[in-house]
Amino acid sequence: MKFWKQLDRKTIYQSDWIEITIDKVELPDGTIIDNFELMHYPHSSVGVVAVNEKEEILLVRAYRYLHESFDWEIPGGVCENEEHHVDAARRELLEETGYTCDVISPMVKFYPHKATCDQKYYTFHAEGITRKTDDFQEMEISEVAWKSPDEILKMIETGEINESLSLVALQHYFLHRKH
Repeated sequence: MKFWKQLDRKTIYQSDWIEITIDKVELPDGTIIDNFELMHYPHSSVGVVAVNEKEEILLVRAYRYLHESFDWEIPGGVCENEEHHVDAARRELLEETGYTCDVISPMVKFYPHKATCDQKYYTFHAEGITRKTDDFQEMEISEVAWKSPDEILKMIETGEINESLSLVALQHYFLHRKH
């Protein structure tokens, strides 16, 4: 089997958060694509499905500047420099909700848009949830709430939960939960 061949790469933009490149590639049939745009992310992202003893799931209502909207999501964010994914998940849970967990288990890892983006998402299931502080990231998070599985499924159907990290993690949790 033949693969695409990179002939050239130009970096258009680079920061601590993202690098955008344009590759010149040759396809197996000899066709040349002069401007194949790619996004490279130096940091992975994590998301946490935190479940309490009543099987409710902890969500945050986050402001998203790009879309000028407040939407419901699972707690999550980026792994900081050299931070392990589990540590990042625990940190994000605390920072965004004020809660900690006793047990955290990996669920699914995935690429949100594999064709042109190398960012990787790691999702976790957390149990033994305890309120540690009433403080959370109020510059980004407007509300923290426990929702039942039925409420969450309705929120997915109505589009109140609409970003890929939360959708994939929640659907994976619902497919594999035991009862």
